[in-house]
Amino acid sequence: MTKRLFPFVCVAALMGAASPALAADAVQRTLCVYDPSGANGDVFNLMKDYRTEALKWGVDFDMKPYTDEKTAAEDFKAGKCQAVLMTGTRGRSFHKFAGTLEAMGALPDYKLLRKVVLSLSKKGAAKLMTSGDYESAAIFPGGAVYMLVRDGEIDTVEELAGKKLATLDFDEAAKVMVKKVGASLVPADVSTFGGMFNNGSVEVAYAPATAYQALELYKGVGDKGAVIRYPLAQMTLQLLIKSKDFPEGFGEQSRAYAASKFDQAMKMVQQAEKKIPAKAWKDIPAEDKVRYDEMFLKVRVELRDGHGRIYHPTALKLMRKARCKADAARAECALKQE
Repeated sequence: MTKRLFPFVCVAALMGAASPALAADAVQRTLCVYDPSGANGDVFNLMKDYRTEALKWGVDFDMKPYTDEKTAAEDFKAGKCQAVLMTGTRGRSFHKFAGTLEAMGALPDYKLLRKVVLSLSKKGAAKLMTSGDYESAAIFPGGAVYMLVRDGEIDTVEELAGKKLATLDFDEAAKVMVKKVGASLVPADVSTFGGMFNNGSVEVAYAPATAYQALELYKGVGDKGAVIRYPLAQMTLQLLIKSKDFPEGFGEQSRAYAASKFDQAMKMVQQAEKKIPAKAWKDIPAEDKVRYDEMFLKVRVELRDGHGRIYHPTALKLMRKARCKADAARAECALKQE
């Protein structure tokens, strides 16, 4: 496994074998694939299997590898490709609803994520998955995002005040949150934040477990640091397409296929979490979790109504319903703020 594989190692078993038969009347389309390792990366190779499957739905993809996610997004926007694979947060500028699935604290566990992803793969959810010219054609789980600290004594929000925190420069929601807790925001991207954390340029970072080994984040955690066992958000990998360029029903078939691979993908995520040493994990008191849940709720509402209205209200409502159905005793279920 290459060190630059993050954040895609979680999809290593995502796609099964597909029929080799080619559809003679398939339309030709271009798929931009973000893989930090380029054409030789695991993700790009896995998308070859998706390409074979897509032939059944009438599309023959010409796949283009990208080692820079921003460039892939820009080329997709410019029409150089009609489909792109990238993280949900990066894709939020194209499809706010789908990108909102990565909202902070909105899906605190994998059962809820699975429920939401499967519900959005149904035919009745097709309208929600289309936003203007764009459509979310697949959602793959990438793992819960955890806070990593070089000093294990930092385990409360209050203790983040003044600490240097590596923050993805394109994630406006994260910027708002970092400022709210009083941390010192240090701009970073997927290719730089790991090194910044490991060499001590920043004291705090956030990432899914799949990055722990891939980016050697254990070097930053060391003997004194910790991985805080409280999901900040759910990372997803999303396939976005320009609907007008695809056969009718393509998105629905693609979403159903991706949803059928959810449990398989989750096994890889869970394996990555198990590989983090038990001594590196740090649990926080139940009362703190309740307090943080309330804080995230307020931030989500703020990001829904202000700060550029980053979060989609319907997506937040959908996830709130999922949370309250699973646990009606949550304080937010009576408030109905989302």
